[in-house]
Amino acid sequence: MGDMDRITAFVTSRGEFMLLAAVFLAVASLTLAFGSITSSWSGVRRRVTASGPAAPSGPAPAQSVLHSAEPEYLRGLVPTDEAKKSELVKFLNSSGYYGNRALVLFQASRLGVALVFGVLTAALFGRLYPGQPIAYTILACVVMTFIGYMLPRALVSVRRDKLFEEHRQGFPDFLDLLVICVEAGISVDSAMDRISKDLSRDYPSLSRNLGFMSLELRAGKTTREALENLGMRLGIPEALSFATLIRQSEELGTSLVQSLRVYSEEMRQKRMARAEEKAFALPVKLVLPLGLFIFPVVLGVTLLPVVIKLFAALGISKGH
Repeated sequence: MGDMDRITAFVTSRGEFMLLAAVFLAVASLTLAFGSITSSWSGVRRRVTASGPAAPSGPAPAQSVLHSAEPEYLRGLVPTDEAKKSELVKFLNSSGYYGNRALVLFQASRLGVALVFGVLTAALFGRLYPGQPIAYTILACVVMTFIGYMLPRALVSVRRDKLFEEHRQGFPDFLDLLVICVEAGISVDSAMDRISKDLSRDYPSLSRNLGFMSLELRAGKTTREALENLGMRLGIPEALSFATLIRQSEELGTSLVQSLRVYSEEMRQKRMARAEEKAFALPVKLVLPLGLFIFPVVLGVTLLPVVIKLFAALGISKGH
């Protein structure tokens, strides 16, 4: 009789797990279907708008030579809307992920992590919180699925912020080396290739992006277009201002060396100002950990002998 009860309980728990898994898969399928339909209608609306009489006939924006078409069998993971697709490619490039499969792997990782989080929640929620209504389990699965879907983007955003900080710190050094190369008579195109090798140890991401710029120049792009693409990949205002500086120097015929020297000095001053700002903000940031962890310990160590003597004196007085 005991064996039959255990078998019945096992079948019941297995049936509940299969029911929760089926509900989760149904919700995920409906969400993906709704997203695909919405993306398709967005693409149709965009093409209809672009084919109207007021559509501009100018050249298409320049794309990076690093991006190419995704594999055919994984094309369903990529958004059909070109605006969203371009935004995701730009986001991944600024985070240091390049190549034709970066977008596909990113989308696959989001769906995979969401699926794993949802299935694990459906399997463990009933065991960790027995007796709860099934609506709570479904709600927990939906919440954890959403968290799993957003987690890869959050991690990539953290990596992007770190790369932005590296680019911001290394850009003044890049300008100093560029000034030295230009003063020595080296062209800007050749200087980029040389500087990218010199910065590879201290600023690998900045060096890699400068190498990509050299490849774009060799592929036939103009210096102006390559600098604009470099500014978009680096993602810092200093790089965009640098591209504007080079363009204005070419258009106005001013001295490139003098302009670079002034701009390099300004970038060094900005880097020093950022360091001073962080140094001045450090005492304010230390107030909370000092008050929570260090000050109570110091206070306890200081008052402990006084408390011991006080209890000893009270014990002697009570003895008398």
